[in-house]
Formats: sequence, C-alpha cells, structure tokens
Amino acid sequence: MELGIVIAKALGGFLIPFVLFTLIGLIVQGRDAVRWSSELLASVRTNILISLLNPWIAPVLMVSVVAVRAGYDSLGLPQAPMQMWQSVPAWLAVLAWLVAIDFIDYWNHRLLHAPGFWHIHAVHHSDETMNWTTSSRVHVLETCVMQFSYILLASWMNLPAEGLGLIVGLRLLHNNWVHTRQDISLGWLGYVIATPRYHHWHHADVPAAYNTNFGNTFAFWDLLFGTYRVPGRFDGKFGFEGTPGNDIVQLLIWPYREWVKSIARRMVTLEQKKNKTLTV
Repeated sequence: MELGIVIAKALGGFLIPFVLFTLIGLIVQGRDAVRWSSELLASVRTNILISLLNPWIAPVLMVSVVAVRAGYDSLGLPQAPMQMWQSVPAWLAVLAWLVAIDFIDYWNHRLLHAPGFWHIHAVHHSDETMNWTTSSRVHVLETCVMQFSYILLASWMNLPAEGLGLIVGLRLLHNNWVHTRQDISLGWLGYVIATPRYHHWHHADVPAAYNTNFGNTFAFWDLLFGTYRVPGRFDGKFGFEGTPGNDIVQLLIWPYREWVKSIARRMVTLEQKKNKTLTV
C-alpha cells in the first residue's frame, strides 16, 4: 500500500509539468512537439524510473538533516539571530532564501564538474535526448551533496521556514523548464534568469561549452564569475563521450564504476613509474 502511494505521488508530480510543457511545446514547435521519437520515450522512461527510486533515500536524508543541524549547533558555529528575520517582510525573506540557495547551487554545480565529483554528476549529463524530465535524472549521491550544503546554509542563515515550500515548488518547475527541448530565450532577461537556450549550452557535447552556465535559477552568477556562454541557438549533440545513455543499471553504478577505474589507472601509473625508476 505504501509503495503504491509513493509511486502515485511521484507520477502525480509529472502530470502538471507534462501538461504545461506540452502546451509550451505546441506553441513554440507546433505538432512537432508531440512527435515523440523512440529515443525520447526511452529517455523519459529512464528519468521517471530514477525519480521513483530516489524518494527511497528520503528517510536517510531526514536523519542526516537532524544530525548535521545538531552537529552545527553543538559546535557553536556562527548563525544569524532568528529575531533578525522577524522584522523582515515575508517577501524579502523568501527572496533571501531563493538567492542564497541558488548561490550555493552555483558552487555545488562547479564542484560536481570537478575531477572525481564529475562521475556523480555525469549521470545527469548522460541524457542525449534532453527533455523536461531530464531534470529528474540525478544520482542519489548528487542529491546527498546538494542536501548537505542546504542544511549548512539553513543552519548559518537561520531563516524561518515560511515560504520554503513555495520556493522548492517553483525551483522544481523552473528546473523542468530549462531542460525542455524547445529553444527558448528571453532576450536581455536571459542574462538574469536561466533559460532553456542557456541550459542547452551547459549540456552541449562541445569542448567550448564545457564548464559553463552553472547557474540553476539565475544566470547572472555565471556573468559574475566568468562562466557564462550563450553564443546563440544550440543544435548540436547532448551528453558526453562514453555515456551510458538510458541503461538504468549502468546509471546507478556509474560513479562507483568510474571511481574504481580511476583508482586502477592511478595504480598502474604508479607501478609504471616505480618500474621505470628501478630500471634507471
């Protein structure tokens, strides 16, 4: 019974985005928006399956939230006084949450593109047929990295929880939108808010686009830190060389497999250097 409820809620979360982004697609592309290829359907199936598996880590994350917050408090680390926010208008507190979380997301995103961490985030980039459900293709380890940073941020800022649910909902919907297949740009507003065109370049399998456009909700972080790149419409290939594509088993074990391979290569290199030194 509980399994059925979890599945129903997870699938229900796809209904509103499906209707919304199908309508947007019809407006932008016409009937081409609903001509779904076998590759697209395979991508969607994989993304939905991953989204159904990830909620099972929720109890672990909840325990982690309590433990990390308790640890933060016990160490006496600095945090903003709660009364400071009582005199702040609700809309300003919500905005502070939104900007602060997105700032953390930008640097988390850069971290996940760094050597070692990339193997976790590569699961998200493995989708060669990018669509709005691609936002759900996230490895459980990436979820843990993001949540850990959010807990530290919340502990430090000590912001009230009011409005947090609204922020989460809007950010999820926006994240769906930037992964849509349609090339959508908002003109000058695209320098402020992340758009599908902006995010297409982030997923582009083109060397010039690597390590660019790390913003989640806001694009101006990339302008501030020199990682913005949107030269125009992107019509190339998504993904990366050697991607596991839609193989769900390979996606689940991908980080661990790649780490083992990296360690093995490192050991071989060290052995070769050792042998070379002995023969000199």
